[in-house]
Amino acid sequence: MSYWIGQGFGILATLTDISIPQFKKKWQMLVANILVNSFLALNLIFLKQIGSGIFLFAVAVVQAIVNLIHTLREQSPKKWEYVLFFCLYVGLGFYGLVTAPGFVPAINGKNLLELLPIIGAVFSMLFVSTRDENIARRYLLGCNIMWATYHTIIRSTSVFGAIFSGISCIIAIIRDRRAKQKAK
Repeated sequence: MSYWIGQGFGILATLTDISIPQFKKKWQMLVANILVNSFLALNLIFLKQIGSGIFLFAVAVVQAIVNLIHTLREQSPKKWEYVLFFCLYVGLGFYGLVTAPGFVPAINGKNLLELLPIIGAVFSMLFVSTRDENIARRYLLGCNIMWATYHTIIRSTSVFGAIFSGISCIIAIIRDRRAKQKAK
């Protein structure tokens, strides 16, 4: 039963993830991002994939909330916030890696797999922190590539969200580029 609940959260994450790049306003992207990261954390918990991903999704939710507040106030994040969230992503990502069940202090497939969420989280941090929607979409694309690979390997339905969100990012980037060319 836990497996199916986890996959259900993966489907909810997928449906929400697909919409993020299509939003015109940054605050809309951030609200959807908060939902996606919450659903993805629940997906991993119910799939019993305890590792770096769960910690990273929790930090991503907090960072998105902080940046939503900045966006609504039309402020830029502070430099110390970038440093703090980068340290949290990397630190908690590696903590999740070394505390994951079956961790062996060596280079192996499981340990390398747990590096993908850390790299994806750094892209996510950059996505959430930038104020330019088109640059945010590019960071989100990098994030989606890392998570699509991770979710494919662990066999989670969340892979569809990462893939479709990546495609949606590409479409939104092209749409935005064409709109800017027409405006010239």
